[in-house]
Amino acid sequence: MSRITDILKRSLNFILNPQKQLFPLSSNVQKKLKLPPLKDETLRDEILTHPSVPLNNHHPYRRYCFYGDKAYNYFIARELYNRLPNASNAELSILTNKLISRSFLAEVATECGLDKLIKVAKNAPISTGILCENVEAHFAIYILNGMEDEMKRFASDIIDFYFEKETVQKKEETS
Repeated sequence: MSRITDILKRSLNFILNPQKQLFPLSSNVQKKLKLPPLKDETLRDEILTHPSVPLNNHHPYRRYCFYGDKAYNYFIARELYNRLPNASNAELSILTNKLISRSFLAEVATECGLDKLIKVAKNAPISTGILCENVEAHFAIYILNGMEDEMKRFASDIIDFYFEKETVQKKEETS
């Protein structure tokens, strides 16, 4: 049990210790996340319309969410693996799980302004799940339209956003 505790302590220190500078940030100012433009912007309306909307053929939406979930996980894991060559498997797993969590994906969706664009059934709330699914659906559309380079950059921006946010929170806690 103490081995697991040691791994978790080292991992938390790795994630939260700003002195290590294992993950250099692009700037001191938190930048706004921005979705890459689509080659065919008409597709965006298709993924911004949630299946709860009457008469929406939700079959493509659900398939996009399925495929986009896998694509998002891949791009995040790939970027972390490449950026953090000295990170242990446990450290990479902890970071990946945070970056692919529903709550974090909902933050990404909100930061990108999707919370204001998603169409749901009348009077239906836009839940964390809907926000999360929408980011995943965007990843699917990008991949299916041959925009892999844009997804690499966007995954990198998401990781920068996460670490910038963690650094700001850590500074606020120590102040």
